Amino acid sequence: MLPVGTTPERALLDGLVAQQPNAVAALYDRYVGLVQRVLVRTLGNDRDLDDLTQDVLITVVRRCPTLRDPDALRSFIVSVVLRIARNELRKRAIRRLVGLEEASGLGACMPHDAAAAQGIRHLYGALDRLDANSRAAFVLRHVEGCNLAETAAGCGCSLATVKRWLARAEKRFAALARSDHVLRELLDSTKEKP
Repeated sequence: MLPVGTTPERALLDGLVAQQPNAVAALYDRYVGLVQRVLVRTLGNDRDLDDLTQDVLITVVRRCPTLRDPDALRSFIVSVVLRIARNELRKRAIRRLVGLEEASGLGACMPHDAAAAQGIRHLYGALDRLDANSRAAFVLRHVEGCNLAETAAGCGCSLATVKRWLARAEKRFAALARSDHVLRELLDSTKEKP
């Protein structure tokens, strides 16, 4: 039982700072789903998911002593996920540029429905054409459903900066969607629904 006034996040953070082995397990149990969901939705590829998840959790454990507000633990974790995802996007862009990696290698995260799989391939193809910051902001806001403040906190930037990134991403994505018949049909079909 937690002492009066202690939140579960405070207890978890205190355990991590004290390097209690059960605290790392609790961190994993509580946040692995969030970490992996944001990674997959941001990167669109789960072939490196386990390694990237481990990188995120190790970074969180190492940096948690710097976290002053235990209620900000979730936002802190999302910001670490996005920092690692943006770095991975930059690496992949460089590997694609020199021919070491194909664009949108979606791997096992594809659905079995052919139409849905085609839609996801085209979605991630469009997302691959956004810069890393714009893509991260776009995914948090429009895929994860975060509000602007949460998106800014997750991206580790100011509200004004995240608004600029979102405006750039939304404009670019809209242009890409208009020029892609699959995305255009998907967006048109969602507009027709009441």
